[in-house]
Amino acid sequence: MKECRLLVVGPSWVGDMVMAQSLFKKLKFDKPDLVIDVLAPEWSLPITERMPEVNKTIVSGLRHGEIGISKRYNLAKQL
Repeated sequence: MKECRLLVVGPSWVGDMVMAQSLFKKLKFDKPDLVIDVLAPEWSLPITERMPEVNKTIVSGLRHGEIGISKRYNLAKQL
């Protein structure tokens, strides 16, 4: 059976990232074999690393509100 993976683009605010765990829990409850990765700012690592539902956090390398077209393009190529 093929592994089911999901990439969630995480929020840019601390409180919103904490509240996002309820989404991750619901997704894992509905599909326990789902692998959830989160694309998020570096500051969120201490939060997402404590969420057992999250497989890994991919650091976006972008600041909140930064357009960074070339950074986004390079990140998309890596993903």
